Amino acid sequence: MLRTNRTGFTLVELLVVIAMKTSSRTFLNLGLLLSAVSLPAAGCSDQKGVLVIHGAVTVGGQTPESGRLRFVPIEGTRGPASVGHIVNGQYRIEGRGGVPVGKHRVEVTALVKTGRQVPETSPGGQAMQVDETVNLAAEEYAGAESPLAVEVVAGSDGGIDIEIPPRSE
Repeated sequence: MLRTNRTGFTLVELLVVIAMKTSSRTFLNLGLLLSAVSLPAAGCSDQKGVLVIHGAVTVGGQTPESGRLRFVPIEGTRGPASVGHIVNGQYRIEGRGGVPVGKHRVEVTALVKTGRQVPETSPGGQAMQVDETVNLAAEEYAGAESPLAVEVVAGSDGGIDIEIPPRSE
């Protein structure tokens, strides 16, 4: 697969343009340099420093029907926060290639339906009935103070199960 740079040109297209504007000796030296830089990265499983992660989510032994996980880099891990959605107790984060390798604080919202219908207003202003949901996870796990931390390890299969203690009432 050919990778493109920020301008949208492939490496081959850029090399052709450089070849047309330089001497053959300069082009040959440039080609050797690019090969030397590219080869060490060719065998890396996480060339971009990210990994697709997936797993199960439980809260006090219960499986949430829906929700959200947010992996926020901590302790020197570089990269953006990554968000995944919980569906029937499972999640998978693969957007932007996955989650940056390193340590992350995990913020969790884990929802289950109560069996009741509650009124809600649609974005268009129309009143409707929707399923009521409650968050199984304690509020402390939902934001920046979440005590839950995990490490995304390069070369692993990306499986990270999230287990949260039950909410104390």
